[in-house]
Amino acid sequence: MSRINGAPYPFWMTAVESHQGKLLIASPSLLDPNFHRTVTLLVEHDENGALGLVLNRPTQISVMDLWSKVSEGGCPYRGLIYHGGPCPGAIFALHTDADCSQAELPDGVHFTADREHLNRLMGSAEEPIRFFLGYAGWGAGQMESEFAQESWMTLEADRARVFGTSPRAWVDLLRKIEPLQAAQIMRRELMDADPSMN
Repeated sequence: MSRINGAPYPFWMTAVESHQGKLLIASPSLLDPNFHRTVTLLVEHDENGALGLVLNRPTQISVMDLWSKVSEGGCPYRGLIYHGGPCPGAIFALHTDADCSQAELPDGVHFTADREHLNRLMGSAEEPIRFFLGYAGWGAGQMESEFAQESWMTLEADRARVFGTSPRAWVDLLRKIEPLQAAQIMRRELMDADPSMN
């Protein structure tokens, strides 16, 4: 354990290995309903904490309907809004327009929560783009503690993985990291769905 002025302090106060821009794949053992079988893009991660957006939880709310309630501007985008995480917050966007960026992530993916940026993105609705309501947040040291508990696996993010995620994405990405474990989960679910296979 490291020390400040001779006094021990927790491991998370040491230099943090940032996972910003990576995908968090929930471990099969992570049963928290907020994150069970989620794929989350870490938008920020440093010694102060982390912010992420869950990629594989679409809601039944259209972006157009939501935007009409908070803005007078038009919105031609017809996709669904995604549930970005359990923390309430404003609307967020992941997109590829560098002129509307608050943070650049791997492979030309950009993040913004800026109202002016969102207005422009809503007005053009150029693909690829994804809008979120809510976010996933971790305080200082919380993410490191969850890594130590093996609650998460990480995978490099790219444009296809960010914008191509579906509700099935968790199993698909788990197959890339832990193919045997993914096969066991899929077999168990198949047996649960069809008792004749037992």
